[in-house]
Amino acid sequence: MGNSASAQTGEKDPEVEKVLERFDFEPTIRETQVAAIRYYNVNPENITSLRKRARTKALVPGVSLGFSNSLTSFNRDVNDIIFRQLGSKIIEQQTSDFIGFTASASWTFDRLIFNAEELDVLSLIGIQDGLQREVTALYYVRRRLQIEVLLNPAESLEGRLSTRLRMEELTGLLNAYTGGFFSKAIEERRSKKKKSRRKSSKATNLDIKADKKKRLASKTKKKSENSDSIKMR
Repeated sequence: MGNSASAQTGEKDPEVEKVLERFDFEPTIRETQVAAIRYYNVNPENITSLRKRARTKALVPGVSLGFSNSLTSFNRDVNDIIFRQLGSKIIEQQTSDFIGFTASASWTFDRLIFNAEELDVLSLIGIQDGLQREVTALYYVRRRLQIEVLLNPAESLEGRLSTRLRMEELTGLLNAYTGGFFSKAIEERRSKKKKSRRKSSKATNLDIKADKKKRLASKTKKKSENSDSIKMR
C-alpha cells in the first residue's frame, strides 16, 4: 500500500532506490543516447551546421577548367614533269602547335532561397530520433533483465546460461550503437570506485591508528600523573 502511494505522489521508494543504486557505476540513459548520437554524427549541432552549409553552398561558384593541344604538319613537294632532272620545283613545309586553356565559373543564387539538399539534411533528424528510441529500448530491456537476475535469479543451469547470453547480447548491441562507449564507461567507473574504496579504507586505518596513539598517550599521561601524586604523598 505504501509503495503504491509513493508511486502516485511521485516520492522515491527507498527499497526501489536501494536496488537501483547497484547500477550507479553504469552510464545513465541520457549519457548512452548522447554517445550513440555522437557516434553516428547526427547530433543537433552537426545537423544545424550541415543545414547552413547546404544553404550557403550557392555562394560557391561551380568552376570548370579546360585544356587543349593540337599539332599539325604540312609538306608539299612539286616536281616538273617535263624536266625531271631539275629536281623539285616547289617545296613547302608547314608545322603548327596550338595550346589552349579555358576557364568558367557559374553561380546558382536561387539556392540561397531554397536548396533541396536541406531536405536531405533534415532527414537526419528522423535518424536521430529512431536511434534514440532503439538505444532507449535496449537500455531498459537490459536493466529489467539485471533486476530480474538480482531479485529472481534462474535456478536451472539452462536458465542462467540463457540469461547470461541475453545480457551479453544487449550489452554488445549498446556497444555497437555507441562505438564501445557503454562497456568502456562501466570499466572506468568501476576502477574509480575501487580506487575510492581503497583510499577510504586507508584513511579509516590511519584514523584508527591515530586514535590508538591518542589513547596510549592519554594512558601514559595518566600513569605519570598517578605516579607523581603517589610520590608527593
